[in-house]
Amino acid sequence: MSSAASDPISYTARIVAAKRAIEQSHPGRLFEDPYAALLAGDEVENLLVKWREVARRQDRPLEDVIVKRTRYIAIRTRFFDDLLRSALSETDNSQIVILGAGLDTRAFRFGWPLATHVYEVDHPEVLNYKVHALQNHAPTCQHHLIPGDLTDAQASWVKALLDQGFQSTNPTIWLLEGVVMYLPEPSAHALLKRLSLLSSAGSVLGMDGVTVGSIAAAQRAQKADRGRVVRHWEFGHDDPNHLLADYGWSAEISQPQDIGSTHDRYPRSLPIEAEVGGNQDKRGVWLVSARKRE
Repeated sequence: MSSAASDPISYTARIVAAKRAIEQSHPGRLFEDPYAALLAGDEVENLLVKWREVARRQDRPLEDVIVKRTRYIAIRTRFFDDLLRSALSETDNSQIVILGAGLDTRAFRFGWPLATHVYEVDHPEVLNYKVHALQNHAPTCQHHLIPGDLTDAQASWVKALLDQGFQSTNPTIWLLEGVVMYLPEPSAHALLKRLSLLSSAGSVLGMDGVTVGSIAAAQRAQKADRGRVVRHWEFGHDDPNHLLADYGWSAEISQPQDIGSTHDRYPRSLPIEAEVGGNQDKRGVWLVSARKRE
């Protein structure tokens, strides 16, 4: 895989895969992902080494540090797993597009309905890495890998998507997990507009994002040469309902702490600052389930 400096999204994808892999050791894990460790490689141990040092320095149990550092990814993964299963139960036409797929493993770990088509769009080096890492494992769906750059103004990935059988006249389940915050603002809006044009009524969109205040915090992290993931954030929005309504979607917004509290991931001993921050900048994250209007 390319370096963090030249390809930060691929780099963050490895970190996300590592956190999914570490979640598998949690006694109350929120999802099953037997492939995450294969994709994460050395990043699992890299994270654990850092977190052992944090636990020692703060005189805290390592388990508390691990839960705090992995819980958002665990909650987000569970949220979108549930969204996909719910959406699939409502339609016989199963066409799923995962944009900025990174090291997503749902094509392999889900029990998909027969004839489900899962399209994954990402940079070719990311897709090639995943193909190599999982070469001894078979997807459980009709699996299509679409090389593409979501910031490409010409959107060449759309033509490739159509060429591989995507039907814009049929309802689609779109997933943008950990994507829009990494896009420049014009690219984020262009992508949402493009999805609207490709989506028939009844299509479903799953997406997460961050607030404008979180972008300000990310910019400070970049200047201070810290925050291996957040330093690459570029786009935030404080009103995802309004953002998606402009492109024809009716959205329901969820907060990670609300979801996490039902799974005991936000005990009193572990405050929510990692996801929503303090008062400074009004930092925050949000998760969206949306449906395309007529």
